[in-house]
Amino acid sequence: MAAVCLLAIPIASDGQQLLQPASARRLAEAALEVNPNLQFSPYTLIVKFRPSASLIGRAAICRQFGGARIASIDSDPGLTIVSTLIDPRIVVDRLRQTPGVEFAELDQVVKADTLPNDASFGAQWGLNNTGQAGGKLDADIDAPEAWSLFTGNSGTAVAIIDTGIDLNHPDLAANIWRNPNEIPGNGIDDDGNGYVDDINGWNFVAGNNKPNDDSGHGTHCAGIIGAVGNNSIGVVGVNWKVKLVALKFLNASGNGLLSNATLAVDYCRKAGIKVSNNSWGGGNFSQAMSDALNTAKAMGHIFVAAAGNSGKDNDVFPVYPASYTNDNVLSVSSIDKKDARSSFSNYGLNSVDLAAPGSNITSTYLGGTYKSMSGTSMAAPHVAGAVALLYGFKPDWSYSQVRNTILTTVRVTSALNGKVATGGVLNIGNALVAAQGGGGGGGNTAPTVQIMSPGNGAAVALGSSVAFQGAANDSEDGNLNASIQWTSNIDGAIGTGGTLSTTSLSLGSHTIVASVTDSGGLTTVSSISLQVVLNQGPPAMPSGLTLNRVGNLARLTWHDNSGNELGFRIERQKKTSIFWNGTTTFNVNANSELFEQTPGTGTYRYRIQAFNSKGNSPWTGYATGSF
Repeated sequence: MAAVCLLAIPIASDGQQLLQPASARRLAEAALEVNPNLQFSPYTLIVKFRPSASLIGRAAICRQFGGARIASIDSDPGLTIVSTLIDPRIVVDRLRQTPGVEFAELDQVVKADTLPNDASFGAQWGLNNTGQAGGKLDADIDAPEAWSLFTGNSGTAVAIIDTGIDLNHPDLAANIWRNPNEIPGNGIDDDGNGYVDDINGWNFVAGNNKPNDDSGHGTHCAGIIGAVGNNSIGVVGVNWKVKLVALKFLNASGNGLLSNATLAVDYCRKAGIKVSNNSWGGGNFSQAMSDALNTAKAMGHIFVAAAGNSGKDNDVFPVYPASYTNDNVLSVSSIDKKDARSSFSNYGLNSVDLAAPGSNITSTYLGGTYKSMSGTSMAAPHVAGAVALLYGFKPDWSYSQVRNTILTTVRVTSALNGKVATGGVLNIGNALVAAQGGGGGGGNTAPTVQIMSPGNGAAVALGSSVAFQGAANDSEDGNLNASIQWTSNIDGAIGTGGTLSTTSLSLGSHTIVASVTDSGGLTTVSSISLQVVLNQGPPAMPSGLTLNRVGNLARLTWHDNSGNELGFRIERQKKTSIFWNGTTTFNVNANSELFEQTPGTGTYRYRIQAFNSKGNSPWTGYATGSF
C-alpha cells in the first residue's frame, strides 16, 4: 500500500478549513516525492498584493480559497507565498480578477540539470557546449536540460537504416533491440513479418539476420542516438535507454539499393518502430519510397534524413531521401561548435527543416572503439534521438504532435536565417519543456507565430515605410496577435502588435524576429531576413529557368539574380492543338528558387519574372514540358 500523509487541517472560527503554512509545505514536498513529474505545487502559489491591500485584506483574500500566508519576499513588498486547499489553477484565475492583487502565478516545479558520468561526455559539445576546444557557449541541443525531465525508456525504438551496428560494442550492447515477437534460433518466422529469426533487425545486403556493421558509419550514428547513458564509459546518446534496431542495407563501402531501403522502412511499419535515422542519400525521386513513407506514417513513423554534404541548396538541387515532401520526413542540416552552418552542409529554406550538431562529433565505432566524424550524417542522429526521447516522454502523441514540437522549439540563430525552414537548431530541452506543458495533450501548449509580411529576403529603400504583419495563436489563450514582439538584430525593438509600420530601419541586412509568449510562459519565435538598401529599382530578371517532371509534379527551378524583389510571378499556359491558352499566374515569395505544382495532363509552358514596388523584371523565356 502506498504511504499516505495525513495532516490535521485547522478550522477557523467561522467554520472554514484553513491550510496552514507548515502543512502546505509538507503536503507540497510529499506530493513531489510521489510524483516527480509534477508541473506545479498543488498546495502553494505565488501572489503579489497591491500596496492598497492591507494585511487584514490580504488574509481575507487568502481565506477565500482555504489558504494562509506562508512567507513574504522581503525585497519585494507584497510578493507572498500562500497556501491553498483548492486547485491552484482555479485559484490563480480567480486571483487575477480580484481587487488588491497585482498578479498571481503557479508555484512551478523546477529541476536540476542532469549530467551523466560517461567518460567522454565532456567532448560531446553537441549535447552540452561549454566552450570546450574553442566552441561557443550553449551552441548545443540543451541535452542536460532535457535529461532533467526525462532520459529515455526502453519502450521506444529507433531503426538505424545504414551499414549495420556493432552489436557487441560495450557502450551499445545494453541498448540493442531484441524483437519481442521472435524466438531466437528456431528457424521460424514467429512474428510473420517475412524475416526469420530477426532478433536485432535484418541484413538486407546478405539477406540474413546478422546486421553487424562492417563499415563503422551505422555504429557511429547509433551511438549519437542511444549510447548507454551514465555507465561511466565512453559517450552518451541523446536518449540513454532507447532500443537500437539494426537495419543494414548499405555494404562495407557505403553503397546500397534503394529497394532495400524501402523494405527497411516497411520493416519499421510492421514492427511498430516509430523513428528511423537515415544518414544516406543519392538517386532521384522514387514513388516507391514516397509510398512506403506514407504507409509508415499511418502508424506514426517519423523518418529523419541527413540533408547532404555538398554545400548546396536542396531547394534547387534536391537530395533524396531528405527532399521527400512527405510530412513525416525531417530533413537535417549541420552546424559546428561555433554555431555556424558547417561548410559542407546542404541547406534549403523550403526543403530542409532544421539543423543539429554535425562537425567533429565523437561517438561509438567498430571494435568497441570511439571516433570523431563530421557530416550531416552526424547531425541527423541528434534529431532522431530527440524524436525518440519525445515519443518516450509522450507515448500517446501522434507523429504530427512530435514533429511540430521539435520544429517549433528550435533555437533560432542568424547563421540559419533563410537556410532552413525553422531558422534554428534542434533544442530538445525546449521540446520537453513544451511537451511537459501539454503540446497538444492537456495543460499548456506552446503558441504559434508566423510572419505574413514582408516576405523573407525582401528589400526596401532606406527611409521607406515597412509594414509588418504577423499571426499568433495559442490553444489556451486564443488570438495573441496583439502580443507579438518585433525586433531587429540591428535596431533592437521595433514594436508590438499584429500589424505595425516603421520608416526608421537602419541601412543593412536585418534579421527580423517576431516572438510571442503565452500565459503559461512558453515562447515561440519566427524570423525573416530583410534588406534595407540605399536605392531600389525594379529587380533583375531571373535566369536558368528549368522545368522537370517529378512524379506528377512540375518542378520549376531558377536562379535569383536580384536581392530586392518582393516576390516572383509565374505564368503557366496549356497547349491546345497549336495554340497556347488558359493563362494562369502564381506568386511565389521572395528569396525562392523553386516552385512545384500538379498541372494536370497535357503539355504546359512556364515563364517567370521578379517584382517589387518599383516594377517588374522582364519575363524569362518559356520552359516547356508534358505531364
